[in-house]
Amino acid sequence: MLIVLNRKQKKKEPRDYWLLKKYDILVVNNNSKLIYPVKNNDNNILYYIKESDVFDVLHDAHQSLGHGGRDRMLYELNSKFKNITRFEVDLYLSLCELCQLKHKKIRKGLVVKPIISSEFNSRCQVDLIDFQSNADKLFKFIMVYQDHLTKFVVIKPLKTKTAEEVAYNLIDIFTLLGAPSILQSDNGREFSNQIVCNLKNYWPNLKIVHGKPRHS
Repeated sequence: MLIVLNRKQKKKEPRDYWLLKKYDILVVNNNSKLIYPVKNNDNNILYYIKESDVFDVLHDAHQSLGHGGRDRMLYELNSKFKNITRFEVDLYLSLCELCQLKHKKIRKGLVVKPIISSEFNSRCQVDLIDFQSNADKLFKFIMVYQDHLTKFVVIKPLKTKTAEEVAYNLIDIFTLLGAPSILQSDNGREFSNQIVCNLKNYWPNLKIVHGKPRHS
């Protein structure tokens, strides 16, 4: 829990000064709001939001912008909130089916049948998000594993996008949920023959489908 110290307090530790530079309290109708300190010549108030509220804030902004992209969302959100990150926006957009469908390029005259899943974990997809521009220490990639039927998601941080690390994390998920009948991905290069062989050694019935995912 963050405690913002009284600015008039006499004795302060170095960390206290750091907190005072980062956080302040705004009281509205007897309700305290955590905000970024407002400068004298700036009337714009930036709020800190709880982790449990991040999804709702992202969803509301995305809908109000008509499924706006990352830059539009960041511009809108950064004018109101201090702790919304590019990673959170990228992750939200990667899970928005309508936005993913908008970016697909389907050849003229080609009929694509939707993939229909009948039970949990029968068909899943795995994709990688490149986060090297905003890495968290050693972790530079995010692996997103999603069940087609329920849209249940498992997220794994990766230090690299090597075949060995991707396969290791997939096996970790499979030992928890079981291996899907079909695994598909839009990152074909990440799924080298080495990954396929490693996965098949553990689950012989696993099928690997290369190509762009199609949602039911």
